[in-house]
Amino acid sequence: MSTVLAFKYRLIYESLSRFSSALSRSTTLDQVRQCLQGQIKYLFDYQLVRFSFYQQGYYVTFSLVPTGSNVVCGSAGLLWKHEQILSESHVPAILDDAALIADSLQPSQLRLPEKPTQIWGWHVAFSADSGLIVSVFSGGDRQFQPADVPILRIAVENLYAKILSIKLIEELGSKQQELQLALSNLQEKNDVIAQLVATQEAVIQYRTQELEHKNTRLLEVSRQHAHTIREPLSRILSLAYLMETFSAEEIMEEMMPMLVVTSHDLDKALQQIISSIDADLTTAG
Repeated sequence: MSTVLAFKYRLIYESLSRFSSALSRSTTLDQVRQCLQGQIKYLFDYQLVRFSFYQQGYYVTFSLVPTGSNVVCGSAGLLWKHEQILSESHVPAILDDAALIADSLQPSQLRLPEKPTQIWGWHVAFSADSGLIVSVFSGGDRQFQPADVPILRIAVENLYAKILSIKLIEELGSKQQELQLALSNLQEKNDVIAQLVATQEAVIQYRTQELEHKNTRLLEVSRQHAHTIREPLSRILSLAYLMETFSAEEIMEEMMPMLVVTSHDLDKALQQIISSIDADLTTAG
């Protein structure tokens, strides 16, 4: 191996090492963008390079020129014209159609150093619904070379693994937040239920005590007024017993007036007792 070739391979190895190290320290998509912006230019030449990560219909696209970059997330509508072709075909391609290149570049907001003459494109599928669509715009003094393909492949594999890990961490964080929110809502509902139960228990206890008090008072009132009822009732029973020994004429003349008076006395006593009970229960309530 010549000294020049050995030196070239050493530079490539060091560049890949710096790229991998910087990428491993990235924890957000913007940090990944900064890593790509700072390191990819040391791996190969390009006018513009795009990495379009996708997973289950969700896309993350990185666009880089030597002097700028951006990252955008969204749907398949983010794909440029040539990327749509690569997405459908899964076949690596070198595209040199000027109209297609111009059409693909139309959505770009980045200023290219020179006008590209070729697009090198790959669709690297890592699973049935996840992968990376990679495209390198080449031309002028920044020509992408066939020898750069293995280097790009290594970069793509590292990039895919990093984006996948970031998305997984974001999803786990989102799920954790949803779980915390659900737990918080559940705790709030439990607190409301506990408060309602406590209130209901207090109401039940109060009503129970109130009923016990009324029942006790009713029993006391009944005992207090029992003799009031007993006295006229005893007279009525006595008169009824004596009627058996008197003639009809005597009963009508002597017994019936006494029975009427005694009945009125019993009715008056009952009304007094009822009024007394109503007054006591109302006061107790």
